[in-house]
Amino acid sequence: MKRSGIFVGIVFLLSVFVFSGGAQAGDKAYMAYISDSPSASVAYWVGKDAGLFKKHGLNMDMLFINGSTRGIQSLIAGDLDFTSAVGTSAMNGRMAGGDIFIINSLVNTLPYYVIGKSEIRSPEDMKGRSAATHIPGTSADFALRLALKRVGIPYDQIKAVTVGGSPARVASVMNGQLDFTIVTDAGKIQGEKAGLKVIIDMAKLNIPFQFTCGVTTGKMIREQPESVKGFVRAMAESVHYFRNNKESTIKIMQKYTRGQKRAVLEGSYDAYTQLFVNDTYPTLEGLRNTLEIQATFDAKAARAKVDDFVDLRFVDDLKKSGFLDKLYGRSQTSQH
Repeated sequence: MKRSGIFVGIVFLLSVFVFSGGAQAGDKAYMAYISDSPSASVAYWVGKDAGLFKKHGLNMDMLFINGSTRGIQSLIAGDLDFTSAVGTSAMNGRMAGGDIFIINSLVNTLPYYVIGKSEIRSPEDMKGRSAATHIPGTSADFALRLALKRVGIPYDQIKAVTVGGSPARVASVMNGQLDFTIVTDAGKIQGEKAGLKVIIDMAKLNIPFQFTCGVTTGKMIREQPESVKGFVRAMAESVHYFRNNKESTIKIMQKYTRGQKRAVLEGSYDAYTQLFVNDTYPTLEGLRNTLEIQATFDAKAARAKVDDFVDLRFVDDLKKSGFLDKLYGRSQTSQH
């Protein structure tokens, strides 16, 4: 297996060095989650800690890689079997030549808020101010660009500073280093408690967008389809577990966020109870919308089709096999 140029931990790289050819039955499988805030990543944490990956035949090792662009790069390099990602990163990775596919989804809209200092009284006041941003290609980066576009502020009329994940972005505004940032519910709650205010509520716009999805390689699909099937089933069951086991889920969230305050975790739990999709089916409309926006500056996107980026056989099987019916009952499996 090839080594990645991205540092993901010496122990992990050593284990990858002796591991090759995809996840065989009983062998280790490797996946990355790309946010350490109590957001969509909680479904992967539940899959691990509630034993759902193991239940569905995967001996899964998880690691944190900050940002879906890096997760996709590690997947393409051969260091991972699966990664979570924002749709834009997965699409860009495939258009760059990576043999990768979106195989399922957790969140199909943009649950983001622009928050900032109290003196920013309107969206127009953001012009010329400094923004804490994430790595280009991440959902946070895309969401901020879209938010600015919606209020008529060109991206080059703010002072964008790449900070990284949500906790670091919020902290940079709270301590006065920067003026505003883009966050999900957990960051919004944390920021409001520190006196920051919501400038733009993107969640209310309900824009179809492939926010959090599972991505694997074509090689895994061809050579280890049962492992991919197990991953997709484990994630569908993780969503069900999340909805029906609040207290144990909160404890899992506390573990992976290193003791985040209960109020923040509760707010995030309530938000993702509404945001998670039961059938884990990707939003083709959201992917199409992203392609249309990207096609304005990327010739590859203009030539691409949504079907180029997804392999839906495993989420289709969730319905055809009756798996979702057993989890929720037939009347609840129609949610996308």
